[in-house]
Amino acid sequence: MRELNVLVACGGGIATSTYAANEIAKIAKENNVSIKITKSPLQNVPAIAKDYDICFTTSKYSKDVGKEIVQVNGLITGIGEDEVAELIAKRLKALSRDE
Repeated sequence: MRELNVLVACGGGIATSTYAANEIAKIAKENNVSIKITKSPLQNVPAIAKDYDICFTTSKYSKDVGKEIVQVNGLITGIGEDEVAELIAKRLKALSRDE
């Protein structure tokens, strides 16, 4: 399995993306998926998404950037957190098996 390049974006690229990145890192580790995380403000996503395997955002984001975007605000709010964690694990495992 290969290491995935993961983008985590929030409004300012600092507070909620840091929290989400830590949670995503835990989920990856629990599922034996190797990831490298970069945090970014949402406004930078269109310009840099192409460099990542998947993009996670802490708020709604509907622009097509050519990469899968997964909303993970449930990690921040706690609403639907288990479902979001399952989705993250599923996507990371699937991507890590892709060659």
